[in-house]
Amino acid sequence: MTAQKNRGRRVVAAAALAMLTLGVTSCGAINEQATTYQYAASDGIVLNVGDLDVRNLMLVTKSATDEARVLGSLVNNTDKDETFELKLDTDSVTVKVPAKSVVEFEEDENKTLLSSTGVAPGAHVPATLTVGVNSASPSIPVIDGTLEEYREYVPGGFEPSDLAHLTPSPKPAGH
Repeated sequence: MTAQKNRGRRVVAAAALAMLTLGVTSCGAINEQATTYQYAASDGIVLNVGDLDVRNLMLVTKSATDEARVLGSLVNNTDKDETFELKLDTDSVTVKVPAKSVVEFEEDENKTLLSSTGVAPGAHVPATLTVGVNSASPSIPVIDGTLEEYREYVPGGFEPSDLAHLTPSPKPAGH
């Protein structure tokens, strides 16, 4: 009887282990894998407008009323030149994108400025992007020099005093 009892326990233990293993490893069968999503791995937005690939598009400024610099890239994989327009409520810019080329706004020769964004850094500004007859209406992130990698692009230059508002205030006594 003892051998049968041990055999029964082993069968129950094996079944429990199989159920546990199935429960732990089959999560992917019913949940989408996060690694299959495409996303902007930086602070800008990614989208396609007509035949142009818009990559990592963002605006850098000191304030809602100061000049803003466009950052990101426009990729034209077609055999024809394209014209890209970025329009905000406050201003608009038009950029020619030659066939089979990339316009990188970070490069000095492609430096593109808007008079202002109308929104403070940290917000998103509604925009209309147009290429030929195609358009999109994304919200574009507006950033400032808080992140060191964008400081060189702040119109008018970055000053450490621009971050003074981010300094934590002293904690009140007794709290």
